[in-house]
Amino acid sequence: MRTKLLLRRSGLEPIAIATDAVQQATDVANGITPYSLVKKEMPVTFFSRAPKTSTLSIGTTPTLITKPPHNFPYLLINPSLSVGLTNNQLVFNGTVNAAGNSELTPIGVANYLSAHFYLNVIAGGSGTWDIIAQSYDPYSGNWADSQTIFTAINGATGATYYAFPNEMGIDTDFAIRWNPTAAGSMTFSLSMDLKNGIPGSSSGVTRTIYFGGPDVTSTNAGFQLLEGEKETIMLAPDLSLYAVALVPTNLKIAIM
Repeated sequence: MRTKLLLRRSGLEPIAIATDAVQQATDVANGITPYSLVKKEMPVTFFSRAPKTSTLSIGTTPTLITKPPHNFPYLLINPSLSVGLTNNQLVFNGTVNAAGNSELTPIGVANYLSAHFYLNVIAGGSGTWDIIAQSYDPYSGNWADSQTIFTAINGATGATYYAFPNEMGIDTDFAIRWNPTAAGSMTFSLSMDLKNGIPGSSSGVTRTIYFGGPDVTSTNAGFQLLEGEKETIMLAPDLSLYAVALVPTNLKIAIM
């Protein structure tokens, strides 16, 4: 009998193939690849229906991902924000009137060696400001200043500034903080060109998602999904799945 789907060598059209040995031998003679050989020749994922997809924001407290019943597998994707040998990222865009930082929206930079920075200031502000690069310490969970990128920037003057601090501070996760050296406000954007990367995802540790039960935390989770990774799971019938992250992180889910 024919109960599985396979592909002809000469094309991509799906065809029904035999599961019994006699018919398989006949199929081979007719140029049809036996089912037992397909996984050795090419990875193929068959869909019996369109996957249902969604995106959840995972925060610093346990977020419910799914609850029973579970009729199909789930594909979990923690998308990477930085991919490629050269990449541009927006670090911050907004108006500030006091000291602050971008630690809640860090950039994964593990795959990159150096960075170029562009600071664009919109005219109409006041005061002067320092922009300081920060690097994440995965052991303590704290952010450390690596170097000052821009010094005494005038918030009133519209201008675009450039800096190349090279590799200092380009570790696993990158953020900035701003500090007024004279009180005022400033509207600005800071972007960065990441250079000299290696192929693959720049997996920053701050965007790791941790899965478990309703009491899951980032320190005791039994299952981790790094930035840029994906995993297909099948849950036990009575299991509810929760997730948590160090910073707000989008999780993409597909019900297969």
